[in-house]
Amino acid sequence: MLIGLIFTAIDLAPNLSHLSLSILSGPKDGQDYALVERLSDDAAKREGSVTNLKTKGIEDNLERLAQASDSWGVLFALAPDGLQYPQAEKLEMVARLPKSNTVFLLGPDAAAIRYLADLKDMQIGIGPQGSGTSLLARQLLGQKDLTKLNLSLSEHTFTEQFEKLQNGELDLGVFLLRDDNPQIKQAIHTGLEIASFENAEAWTNRFPALHLETLYAGHYDHVALLPKRNKKVFKVDTLVLGDRDASRSDVVALLVLLNESYHGFLGHNKNTPNHTGLSVAEDLHTFIDNGGPSLLDEYAPGLANLMPPANLLHYVVIISVLMNLLTGWNRLRLYLIDSRRVEIENMMYHLFGTKLTLEEIHKQLGRNEITEDDRNFLDELIDRSEQLRQRCRKYTTSIVTPLGQENIYRYHEGLISQQLKTLRDLRERVNAFFT
Repeated sequence: MLIGLIFTAIDLAPNLSHLSLSILSGPKDGQDYALVERLSDDAAKREGSVTNLKTKGIEDNLERLAQASDSWGVLFALAPDGLQYPQAEKLEMVARLPKSNTVFLLGPDAAAIRYLADLKDMQIGIGPQGSGTSLLARQLLGQKDLTKLNLSLSEHTFTEQFEKLQNGELDLGVFLLRDDNPQIKQAIHTGLEIASFENAEAWTNRFPALHLETLYAGHYDHVALLPKRNKKVFKVDTLVLGDRDASRSDVVALLVLLNESYHGFLGHNKNTPNHTGLSVAEDLHTFIDNGGPSLLDEYAPGLANLMPPANLLHYVVIISVLMNLLTGWNRLRLYLIDSRRVEIENMMYHLFGTKLTLEEIHKQLGRNEITEDDRNFLDELIDRSEQLRQRCRKYTTSIVTPLGQENIYRYHEGLISQQLKTLRDLRERVNAFFT
């Protein structure tokens, strides 16, 4: 029956039909929502189900993920790297996406900005309230040692922020978007410039979540040469976070989906160190080490929930050790039983003579050959033999006795019973001498 159940759990044509989860993305008009929509379409092609949950932004994602309940099912969320994650002990990093977002600092005169001190007294828009842009900008620009710059940070939707930059109401705007985002292209064509810091490497030393990339001149328009010079820009990874309640099959299925949807997924997760402050899902390490899902994860994901492949060898070793311990323990019990039986036999020989067997003692015993003390000693030997037989019977029927070992116990029980019968017959003859 067990073998039959195992075979029913095996899928000879593996797909993602067991994948059923929800991902907290962001506002419906945002790029994270569009990203999860693409993942949902990719999952459907392999018979899986990914539900795209619209939220107010990254801050909402993190709050809902930390307070996840069964009403949302298996839950994951998107969030940028480099944040201070609330209730971090309830979260884990499942994966990081290889396509990073760029931190754009745009403004009418942003090309004149070369160092952090050039931001003094600026009015800076940091994106929508509760968005990843706003949270990251406050993390970067809201440090105590920057208070002397007298920065004024305000939150706006991206559309409003672009308008305020063009009208001169803002000196600088922070945008966390992809390089090819149409809004960025339009902003560059309408006269907004990209700020680039000469000492950008110093920022990455202080904020490990940031990594540098060069945006070459003419990236957005190689004829009009926009931007006009190479720009150092900061890149930030997008993380997939989990609430620790997802099963192994759910996590691995999501990793399979991400690996198929994003080129370089494995290499990026393997080579990027974790500076998030969050624990990394153990299944991600196993996935990377295997170069993808294991055979058990791919063909029998239900069984993988019960016995993770990473621990399979450990289970085999533990079971092997336990079986060997049980075998050794039973051998010790057999040795003790037989040694006590021989001990009783030797005591009989000491009492009646070592040259006679118990049967010969029984036949040749006369009244004048035994005393009252010998009679009492014989009673003691009978009691000890009865106790030894009961112990052997208990071991014979014990659930920890290895299969086949019970026959050895029965053999010793037969020897003890034969010895006990002889002792009892001898006891009856002795009693007859004293009546």
